[in-house]
Amino acid sequence: MLLLHPPRGRPFTSVNRDVVTPAAELAELVVHGRAELTRTVFGNVKVGPVDPTPLGVEALDRPLAALVNRSGGAARAFSFRSWLSERTWAFQEHRSSLQQRGYLRHEPDKILGFLSYDRYRPHEATRQPLVDEILRLADGERSPDDRLALLVAIAYPSSLHRQFVTSWSQSSRLKHIAKGQDLEGAVSAVVAKAGGAIASSVGGDGGDGGGGDGGGGS
Repeated sequence: MLLLHPPRGRPFTSVNRDVVTPAAELAELVVHGRAELTRTVFGNVKVGPVDPTPLGVEALDRPLAALVNRSGGAARAFSFRSWLSERTWAFQEHRSSLQQRGYLRHEPDKILGFLSYDRYRPHEATRQPLVDEILRLADGERSPDDRLALLVAIAYPSSLHRQFVTSWSQSSRLKHIAKGQDLEGAVSAVVAKAGGAIASSVGGDGGDGGGGDGGGGS
């Protein structure tokens, strides 16, 4: 969520936050052993609960409860598209939570002196280390772990990575990771499988992603 908010305080217009945020929720639940993602032989992505036990973290327990409820209280998988419909307000929920906890600062602003809009400036001391971690991974200075692999599986196909990387070589390495390459021995089998499913759901099999330069105004 912090990565979706640049220092200037307006979300990137080239990134679909209503897809990225629910995908990130699933990624966190996978890392904590609460959810799984699979692809059918026809390429459709299915999501479902593995363990309904709450984690004691509101930002994760809310989507976990929604996942369990949507599956009918059983470990029954359903489509990723249904999950997006279930979590329509996920971005707004997490933004509000981060603001309340001091990780985002709300600043009402105006365009041309009369058109109102809102800026949400991130806590840079918390956000920047996340960016640095992605850049170190893109530069080959560190190996991926479960959480980073899933983050890249979301960031690359959604084009979020374009807001941070500056070279073709960085982008190429992230592309390989998003496609599940260079992961052997670095991440769990569950995460490797989930990463491919997430990438295909977010942006078409971890492809080159969209264009755009970040947008969002200044």
